[in-house]
Amino acid sequence: MSGFATAHQIATSVKNNTVSTGSPELDTLIGGVVGGVFYLFYGEEDLVEQLFPHLIVGSLAPRPDNPTPRVIYGVCGNYRIERNIIDVEPLTHMIQGAGLTSEEALSRVRILTASSADQQSMLADALEADLIRGGVALAMIKGIYKLQLDDARKRGREKVAIEMQTSITKMKSACSTHGVPLIASTRPVEAEMMPRPEASSYLDHLANVIVYLRRRDKRGAYNKAFLLKSPTRPMGSTEYRYKEPENMGRVTPPIRMSFNDLVARLRGEYRDAIVKPVRRDAFDRLVEAWSSELGAVTYAESIRMLDLMLLTAAVENRRLIQDLHNRLDAQEKQVNT
Repeated sequence: MSGFATAHQIATSVKNNTVSTGSPELDTLIGGVVGGVFYLFYGEEDLVEQLFPHLIVGSLAPRPDNPTPRVIYGVCGNYRIERNIIDVEPLTHMIQGAGLTSEEALSRVRILTASSADQQSMLADALEADLIRGGVALAMIKGIYKLQLDDARKRGREKVAIEMQTSITKMKSACSTHGVPLIASTRPVEAEMMPRPEASSYLDHLANVIVYLRRRDKRGAYNKAFLLKSPTRPMGSTEYRYKEPENMGRVTPPIRMSFNDLVARLRGEYRDAIVKPVRRDAFDRLVEAWSSELGAVTYAESIRMLDLMLLTAAVENRRLIQDLHNRLDAQEKQVNT
């Protein structure tokens, strides 16, 4: 295979390889996200950030040919990985709303980062290796051309440009060969009629589908998407928004499932990081107490900093109570003897 999709291949792609954007209007405009196609989204950054979690959740849903699909999420242009991760709280909320277990689903999202053009080349190699392993349902690259300007090599711009274009071409070719959609974002550049994507002459040629996103009104209730390039859909625009499912106002999974999921995350993300063994034991005793009072346990979708502070205080209080209990036991034994 050449690694590049033809218009006929795109038009006849298998339906079960199509991923929804989470918006019926946006799906109608672009025809959904199809395997093997390179989609470029640009515009207001928060709208791109809003789109990515919907694509992740749609890609993580089990399918007959891939019961545990994986997502590769690459971020280019930032040195701190903790600032690159998609906000877990709304993503977890959406995952559970889709009937998936958040801990298991999130474990199938692999994060790749690059802070220079040569690192982006290595990111492309890692992406191709993951595709060869199989099971990847979606590849996403945030800021796919950002390092063209952000790379620190001021005197090697020509080399940087070559590295950038080579890595992007390799990512597109690998995804097309393995039938995996490639979703990328880039910054907008002001133009007379409409903003264009960064490195527009290169990306205009390479991307199969190009979509510009902007906010329609200041309140942000409705957004607008412009389809600027597609081999199978007519150029046009649409207003779109994301609607919360009606049952998302309260906890959607059964309480026991939510509780078990939360405790599993707490064990991996909090309990194992506690330094003192006595406090880890105190945490285990708290789990026993929570388990015996499931009816009174209120499940929170995500753990904020204040929640962590309160939890730490509760664990410390539990430790102090246990110390007092041990002292009383020792005193009672002395009295009895």
